[in-house]
Amino acid sequence: MREALEKERADFERTNEDVAQRRALLADLLKEKQQERRTAERLAKAAQSETAALAARADTLRGVLNRLEKLSRVVAPRRKPPPPSPNRIAAPRDGPPAAATPRREAFRPATAFASARGALRSPIAGNVIGRFGAPRPEGGKFEGLRFAAGSGAIVTAPFEGNVSFARQWGRVGNLIVLDVGGGYHILLIGVGAFLVEEGQTVKAGEPVAAMNGAGAELDLEIRKNGDPVNPSLWLSENAGPDGSS
Repeated sequence: MREALEKERADFERTNEDVAQRRALLADLLKEKQQERRTAERLAKAAQSETAALAARADTLRGVLNRLEKLSRVVAPRRKPPPPSPNRIAAPRDGPPAAATPRREAFRPATAFASARGALRSPIAGNVIGRFGAPRPEGGKFEGLRFAAGSGAIVTAPFEGNVSFARQWGRVGNLIVLDVGGGYHILLIGVGAFLVEEGQTVKAGEPVAAMNGAGAELDLEIRKNGDPVNPSLWLSENAGPDGSS
């Protein structure tokens, strides 16, 4: 009985040590997470300020995309979490190892955008009133598709992506730029109310904006490294000629 009591006491002491180690580990992880959150919040505010300045400086849509690419390369490395503290307490022998914080990298969709050729859904239900390469009423040629849409019509993301730009840009009105990876960007030009924020990740089919006013028009552009490509080649054959599906 004496031996059994000694064994129970030793087991109890080991259990207390493990509990203390777990508590210390959780406290350490919580502190790091709080620091990372504060850092992320500061970087998000800085990125928004830089995006606003970008919008004021860029003269063309190509300029917007080029500056967004440069901004992502500047901001992303700053978001890399600090290295783990050398004083971190090791996980107890029977507990799970502490998870390493992944490095923040450029957006990568689950499926490569290049493989979605001919499979995209139209961003809005409406008649196509301007086609790639055709003359635009305001001058120049269409570098995408133009849809006529009713007031309040919902605009959805044709593909999963990161909202790298969502604000008013003087030359075209409200503009949403989705970074869909691989050097591709989807531009939704002339939207009304924004339903997303910069830095947000959206899935295909997720609402991103609503149209405003009678006679609302939405321009859809797809660009590869800043150069426009014909969106008609990317839309699914199930999307009818009027842009509906």
